[in-house]
Amino acid sequence: MDHWRMAYLGIRQVPRELSEFELNTFFTFSRRELASIDSRRSDLYRLAMALHVGFIRMTGRTLDSYKQIPTVLSSTPRPATGHAAA
Repeated sequence: MDHWRMAYLGIRQVPRELSEFELNTFFTFSRRELASIDSRRSDLYRLAMALHVGFIRMTGRTLDSYKQIPTVLSSTPRPATGHAAA
């Protein structure tokens, strides 16, 4: 494991602010991942799926609950190109 990832291990909440690096590293999805996320029935389920996948990547654990979602994550999941999906 890369040493810079150690700082994220075990955190229990999505940080209030996420850097562009964190977005690109943890919350940018491949076409296959996006297809899986898009297969959910509603926008709320798609958002929840994207949050959980990104959070597991970031911390190595599941997201139990959350009180607030950073604004940057409340939009459409990011495709592998790093640009917001249309």
